[in-house]
Amino acid sequence: MSEEANSRPRVLLGDLEPMVRVGMTRILLDGGAEVLPDVGPDDGVVDRAATDRPDVVVLAEWAWALSDAVRRAAPEAKLIVWASDESEMTVYDPGRAEPRRVQSAAPEALVGELGASAP
Repeated sequence: MSEEANSRPRVLLGDLEPMVRVGMTRILLDGGAEVLPDVGPDDGVVDRAATDRPDVVVLAEWAWALSDAVRRAAPEAKLIVWASDESEMTVYDPGRAEPRRVQSAAPEALVGELGASAP
C-alpha cells in the first residue's frame, strides 16, 4: 500500500438516510477519505467502530443515543453527529469530554474535520 493511501482518513458512516449516505460518501471520497463498507442498521456501528478502528465515525442526529457507545468502542476516533437539517455538526474529538458544535454542515466543513483527523 502506498504512503498516500496510508494517510487517507478512514471514515465509518452510521445508518444514514440513503440519499444522505450517497451524497456524504461522494463528498468524503472527493475530500480524500476512505469510506469503510456500509454497516447496515445502526446497531452494527458500535461493533464496527471497535473492530475497524476508523479515524472518524459519522452518525445521524437521530442515532445520538449511540454516541457514548461508539466513543467507548473507538476512543481514538473523532465522532461527528450530523444534524438532520444539515445546519450543524456536533464533533467529539478524541480525548476530549465536551463536544464542539460546528454551525455549518456544509461539505467543506465536513472535509475540514477529516483533515484534522488524518493519521
